[in-house]
Amino acid sequence: MRATIQFSHPDKKFAILQKLLTVVKGIKHLRQHILARGILLERLSASEIEKLKETLAGSNNFKCVIAGNSARVIIIGGELRALSGLVLPIPRQSDFARIFWERGFTLEEVSSDQAESLRDQLDTIAAVTVSPDIAQIRIYTVSGQVCQDDGAPLTARGFTVRAFDSLPARGLLPCGSAAALQPDGSYRVDYAWRSNGRTGPDLVVRVFDAERSVVAESRKPSAAIQEFLDITVEALCIVRGRTRYPDGAPLPNVIVRAFDRDLRSEILLGQTVTDADGFYEIPYNTGQFSTKKARADLIIRVFEPDSGMEGQGAEGGADGGEEIAVSDIVFNAPLQQAIDLEITSSKFLGPSEYERHMDELKPLIGNEPAQELTDDDLNFLNGKTSISFEQLHYVRLDTQWSFQYELEPAVAYGFFRQGLPTELDHLLTEKPSRLRNALEASLAQNIIPAVIAGQIDQSIDQLLSLADSRVVELDRKAR
Repeated sequence: MRATIQFSHPDKKFAILQKLLTVVKGIKHLRQHILARGILLERLSASEIEKLKETLAGSNNFKCVIAGNSARVIIIGGELRALSGLVLPIPRQSDFARIFWERGFTLEEVSSDQAESLRDQLDTIAAVTVSPDIAQIRIYTVSGQVCQDDGAPLTARGFTVRAFDSLPARGLLPCGSAAALQPDGSYRVDYAWRSNGRTGPDLVVRVFDAERSVVAESRKPSAAIQEFLDITVEALCIVRGRTRYPDGAPLPNVIVRAFDRDLRSEILLGQTVTDADGFYEIPYNTGQFSTKKARADLIIRVFEPDSGMEGQGAEGGADGGEEIAVSDIVFNAPLQQAIDLEITSSKFLGPSEYERHMDELKPLIGNEPAQELTDDDLNFLNGKTSISFEQLHYVRLDTQWSFQYELEPAVAYGFFRQGLPTELDHLLTEKPSRLRNALEASLAQNIIPAVIAGQIDQSIDQLLSLADSRVVELDRKAR
């Protein structure tokens, strides 16, 4: 019940306060209740709330909690007499005291007996209005950890947790927002709940996968304001890993498919596309196996991105995308298995090292010509990127030679990466066969763009023609 107390003769403040404290002390458990729940000042204006906060800001005896146009004042220290310092006009009346004496205050969630006792015993100094409690909205919390069958935390990406209140007539009513599953499998959902006569929500906590399908749930009838619910996701398995180029660079935007291998067949368990870091993650269920077994004999296949997502076979499906990598079979794979793959298909090499370097450097150097970069610039770029200083120097030289000698971009870079001289006069002493071998090696290692393959002879001729000009002499003088 609510008991609202409004004083009849607020001019006799000291006597009224003594009477109030004596009555409260004499009513069973009321003193403890007030110390725990505080007193409520209602129908406050914005300016009054600000003044109340200022009045109580420097006090160690009181805490003020604002909710809408009400202020709940809680007494700290376990002594009701501390109110005297706020409500008695010594040396002057505070804003709190003015509201307290002029409008009174409310005690919430008191028992019927306590409310009636207040009304009977305070009738000479105050009018006590008794009314039912207003249903309060409180912030509830449910938290815990989501685990797999073996007790290991579920660490998959894209999984979320949602809380619901199960209502017989309305089904599941969402409570709060969806919470992302944390890297250690933990979750926490905060939600507002109004009792409406119930002791607590009939809580249902569900776990959703990345496709928004329910994979597990837990229930707690009449949940407390703070609950801890651990949830086990049964029969769920996860395979994850990274796809990489031969040089270790991540391979994004390729299709990865997971299969369960039997003696002469494979069953598709799931598929996805790698992210910018080459990462993939595929959840699957033990119910997908074609035979009765507890664990998959797992094999991972990687396909070109133009193969689409429709194919179901081990060779990439009807759309004909070429398989570019395949893992060994992991027999009796655990519930969580990591499998990294490196591209083995010579057809699918992706951007060359030179192209990746240029793409990484472009936003950093802006409109600054690469051939004009200083050593200080290269040191800065080395710190900002994964590119070594040596390779940055090769890029700078390559752009300088392309600008000065009209060589195709990346040709000089291909020479340098195979250990050939970076001084023009020394490079020109190399045999044409050595120059050809260097470019072919850089092409095979995906160091320079594949387009250079059709320009090898032209590029070598262009380079050697410099020996018959004054370019070499000028270059030597410049050094």
